[in-house]
Amino acid sequence: MKWKQLIVIGSCSLAFGATCYAAGSVESIQAYINHSIKITVNGLGWTPLDKEGSELPPVIIDGHSYLPAHAVVKALDGQVQWNEATKTIAITSSGTNQSPAPGSEETERDQQILTRINALKEKLHIGITQDEVRAFIQEEVKIVQDNGDSENGADAFWKYDFFKKAGYHSDLPDQIVDEEGLVNHDLGVSLFIAWKDKKLLLYTISYVNPVNNKVYLFAMNPDGTISDGPVSR
Repeated sequence: MKWKQLIVIGSCSLAFGATCYAAGSVESIQAYINHSIKITVNGLGWTPLDKEGSELPPVIIDGHSYLPAHAVVKALDGQVQWNEATKTIAITSSGTNQSPAPGSEETERDQQILTRINALKEKLHIGITQDEVRAFIQEEVKIVQDNGDSENGADAFWKYDFFKKAGYHSDLPDQIVDEEGLVNHDLGVSLFIAWKDKKLLLYTISYVNPVNNKVYLFAMNPDGTISDGPVSR
């Protein structure tokens, strides 16, 4: 992991429990990586990731936790740029977040959606069985015949729609994210699971990020890597 990914200026290598060295104005320090810390952004469970989708756990320096600037700003729908000439990290916020009034029905529904998403992320993992998922999600599941992921070796596909308004129906194929339904609050969360030999191979969660009201797609891939970002760029 590169040092300039943390909320400091400069660059050097940082290893687990090792000392970080650099020239100029950057001091030598000792830091530790803590894999047990959980992070939420506006109530939604969140994991900092690098460009390859690998986890970037918090770094502990003198009892303080530090997170990668790029991942944090991206989660808050901002922009971050590195200026090599001035050795400066420039952060720009979007300023587009508009939260519903506290105590409103929309706020309560949003909180229920966040709770559901966090529970799904915490419980679902590669290799979990169909019986375990049925016991955990005691709601109606839709069996999908084909979603285009058969090249990954999947042999069965399930879809769950949570917080869907009564009578709502989308004509989109099941493998396509229903952005309109999510944005219009006709649908709260969609979970798509690909199976192989009755064990979870990969899954995706589509939802509206409360930070910027954009539709996001969280995905756990067969190799265990994770991606989480807006569907429409």
